[in-house]
Amino acid sequence: MSYTVPNHFSHRLEFNLNRLPAKISDRTRWQFMLPGLIFGLLLFVLGLYEMLSGFKYTNANVAEVAPVGDIPLYPPLISPAFFDVVFMMLGLGMMLAAFFSYIRYKKFIFDGKTMIIGYRPVFGKKRIIQENIKNYLGVRFRIELFQAGFINGNRYIIELYHKNPERIVPLYISTSPQNVRRLWKEYARYFELPALINTDEGLSARDIKNLDKSIKEMAKLGYVTDDYDSYAQLPSSLQYVRKKDKIVIKRQNIWDIYNIIGWCGVAIIIGILCLATAQIKNGILSNSYTFYFLYTLNILLLLGAILLLFRKEKLVLKKNKIVHTHKYMTYSTKHNEIFKDDIEAIDVTQNPASGRYFVSIISEERTIAFGAKLPIEDLRWIKSFLIHEVIK
Repeated sequence: MSYTVPNHFSHRLEFNLNRLPAKISDRTRWQFMLPGLIFGLLLFVLGLYEMLSGFKYTNANVAEVAPVGDIPLYPPLISPAFFDVVFMMLGLGMMLAAFFSYIRYKKFIFDGKTMIIGYRPVFGKKRIIQENIKNYLGVRFRIELFQAGFINGNRYIIELYHKNPERIVPLYISTSPQNVRRLWKEYARYFELPALINTDEGLSARDIKNLDKSIKEMAKLGYVTDDYDSYAQLPSSLQYVRKKDKIVIKRQNIWDIYNIIGWCGVAIIIGILCLATAQIKNGILSNSYTFYFLYTLNILLLLGAILLLFRKEKLVLKKNKIVHTHKYMTYSTKHNEIFKDDIEAIDVTQNPASGRYFVSIISEERTIAFGAKLPIEDLRWIKSFLIHEVIK
């Protein structure tokens, strides 16, 4: 099942409704824009300086060792000017992207009865929409997995939900899962609307009075059932390891479009390094600081890309808690952990932006998102197994 969602611009936002009328803007913060602007400017200046022969080096005091005509000329595989132009175009593109991301925004004003939405696009006229608060259906919580190059992460979003995506209002956005569920409850109580979440079974509504109850409490009341089948076959996408004091669930390496794009990027970087080596070997760019900068940057990108592409995620189930770890080639890092008694929901939820499903483990203060690349049936097995382990 897919959902249409609005494109929120912020990575950090909180709609403060304590005083009315309340106002907030949804736009890219300068902290997210500034790195792209600075790096783009650096690339543009380096390319321009190289093109204007700013890095060419000559010394009139040094005697000519051999006549110029006696020196064999090696035609370059790629003209140095090509790299100068590439630098300038990349830098200009990064600066324009940063500028456009900053000038577009959405503005929201709430007077207690009506939500006023103003949208300022990059091109075109500003639009104003007004919507009665009674037409909203609930307060939705969703986790959006975002990817920027080789880096990926989660955005935790609470929004006032409307059937028309243009009228959906962001109430809270963060890249940290800290206290998200508590804020979700508070916004649902403020608007006196159901708490909504996207699951594999559709848009699910939760009664506000049950949001504070743990899964163990919900199981005792009959709202959560343990349907785990211990004889069911383990999904092929998972590795299951039972140790003396813990159970480890590992995700197998799964190839998807993002992996293919990532490895294509690695191939391009390797190709650039090979060309750079050939250029340096022929002595064509021996004095080009810009080229050496590119060479070093590509090596760092290559090492970082390979490290991230080989990353695996694991769930470690201990007696009293669930730990989410990221395993790299030679070491592991603890990404998050939640005590079993604090877990209030385990669902197969959807990232509407990509259509992918994943298992979300949610407590009052923390959220774990696991298995974004797994098939939905395998995620349902994980959900059933986790509920069984938590409430048994």
